[in-house]
Formats: sequence, structure tokens, C-alpha cells
Amino acid sequence: MQSAMKGAWALAFLKAVSAQVATSFEEDSGTTRAVLTKARTKQTYYVDESLPGHTLFHPQNLGDFDSIPVVVWGNGACAADPVGGHGPFLEELAAWGILVIASGTPGGQGGTSPEMMTAAIDWAVQNAGQGNWANIDSSNIAAAGMSCGGTEAYAQNQDPRVTAFGIFNSGTLDPGQTDATLGAINVPIFFFLGGPSDIAYENGMRDYAAVNQGVPSWVGNLDVGHGGTYLDPRGGAFGKAAQQYFRWVLRGDDSEAGYFTNGGAEGDGWYTESKDLGNI
Repeated sequence: MQSAMKGAWALAFLKAVSAQVATSFEEDSGTTRAVLTKARTKQTYYVDESLPGHTLFHPQNLGDFDSIPVVVWGNGACAADPVGGHGPFLEELAAWGILVIASGTPGGQGGTSPEMMTAAIDWAVQNAGQGNWANIDSSNIAAAGMSCGGTEAYAQNQDPRVTAFGIFNSGTLDPGQTDATLGAINVPIFFFLGGPSDIAYENGMRDYAAVNQGVPSWVGNLDVGHGGTYLDPRGGAFGKAAQQYFRWVLRGDDSEAGYFTNGGAEGDGWYTESKDLGNI
């Protein structure tokens, strides 16, 4: 079942991005850091020898942020190259003070697995608070992914170390697994979909409807299809929405809440629904 699921989402993702032109990411190098944890800053990404097979994205100067939460990321098509598929998007998250641990390496070949995402969580917990990682907050970890990578995030649904989920252009493939998958999630979960033309639209909307009562959830649809805007400068509209989501639920930055509760997302073209956001 898992192999079939990965194959279906991989094919869908590859078709979606085949017509998408990658654009160069331009850093906002003029941004000043007057207030820690709030301003956008420069970022970097690389492979750390202590976590082979993964790419770390984080603020260039980790000291710019008092507390740096973690997002573990699975790529579209469960592909092993996070930079080629989602580079500008992941860089945008890092620029706002988030440590992104993505499965795969720059230019990597082959595929990834849910176990790689679990290994990223293990690494974050083991290294947080030590040496260069003194400001890493492993008590706030989100599992997130796009398309096939979203199913890798779902595979972490019983890990108590995960405090939020981000499902991007994805959803459970088998309706028979929807209730069991979503029933195990009792932390905030937001869905970012590409509208009715997104091959994952019905899956994601079905999953949103199945979220447990009382669990904070939000679903946004932007009419861009399955490929999203990940390769646009700064990750486009998906990057803007995602960084505000993670800053809100992982860092507790309530100034970002209005994007989801007071019309900010709708102003950017998202069609939204939400439940129990007051529980965040």
C-alpha cells in the first residue's frame, strides 16, 4: 500500500512540476534584525555529516533568533532532492528563524522514506541545546511535506515529539485510512492545497473534514494546481503562508495569527475554512 501511495503521488508531482519554470531565489539582504525572532534574515543550507542523507536549512547566524523551532520536511514525489523541488520555499522558512531538516540532499537521486523523517526528528532532539544548536527548540517540531512527502509526514502521526503538521498538496490516498490517520492527530494541522485542479484536492479536503473535534485545523486553497508556488521567489504564496503558520504554532508568535483568522490569507487569494483555531 505504501509503495502504491508513493508511486501515485510521485507521478502526480512530476506531471505538475514539468510545466513549472524554476526561478532564482533572491535573498532580502537589506533586512535588518531589530527584533529577535521577528525579522527575516539571511539563510543557508548544507548537508551535515552527522545526519547523512538530509539537508539542513537554517538562519545563517543561528544567534539571530532566541528560539528556533524545527520543521522536518518530505519532498514532492518522495524525491531525494529538496533543493531542486522546493529550494526557495524551504529557504524562506529558514530565513524566518526555522530549522528545516529535509529528507534528501541537493541534487540527490532516488527516493526518501518516512523513516528518514523520523531520523530527522531523532537528530533534532539529540542535538538541540548543544554547541551550535544551543537555540534549537526541539519541543516544537512540525512534520510537513508536499504531495508524496505529505504522506511521510502523516507517518509521524503517533510520534509525541511532533507538535504540528503541515500537509501541502497532499492527503491520504485510501479513503479507508483517512479516519485512522487523522484520528491519531491531536495537534494543529493545516492543509495548503492548489484548488480543484490539484490532484490532491479531494484527498486533502477529505482529510480536513476528518480532523478530530477540538483540534486546530485550517485548509487553504490557492488556484495554482498541484505544483504550488514552491519554486517562485521566496516560495511564493505558499512560502508566505507557511512561514506564518509555523511561526505562529511553533514559536507562539501571535502576530502571525491574523493571517489565518482575520482575512490575511483571503487577501492573497486563498479560499479558506478553519476549525478550533482558538485552541492554538
